[in-house]
Amino acid sequence: AGFMAEGTERLIRAWLNKARHDIETARRVLYHNQPITDTAVYHCQQAAEKALKAVLIYHGESVFKTHDLIALLTKCANHDPVFINWVETAATLTPYATAFRYPANDPDPSLADAEQAVKMATELLDFVQSRLAPDPDQPAPPL
Repeated sequence: AGFMAEGTERLIRAWLNKARHDIETARRVLYHNQPITDTAVYHCQQAAEKALKAVLIYHGESVFKTHDLIALLTKCANHDPVFINWVETAATLTPYATAFRYPANDPDPSLADAEQAVKMATELLDFVQSRLAPDPDQPAPPL
């Protein structure tokens, strides 16, 4: 056990940083004079996906290619059961990976749905960061 390798820590920080960028992008396209809700919800799903992948890397798992947040969340919960509380967020955001990216007969998400997506993704990312932040009073968790 002990502190994780510096390269791993840098990789986790990079995934979390990209997740932040996705949320910031969602905010910018949403809170503009012409809200673009389809792009906003896509970036919210992406932020959640990257945050959960950071958790898997933290726990020494290899990251697999998927947009299925429930699958990622389940793997996270195997290491840290509290993640199961985020299943509703995962279920809400997962379809946004694909649902609105291409022309279809469905209308774009409503502003309320997009705002909820931003809120959910932000809260999940904040939670992930709190779970991965080393507590100064505690030794680093074993990997």
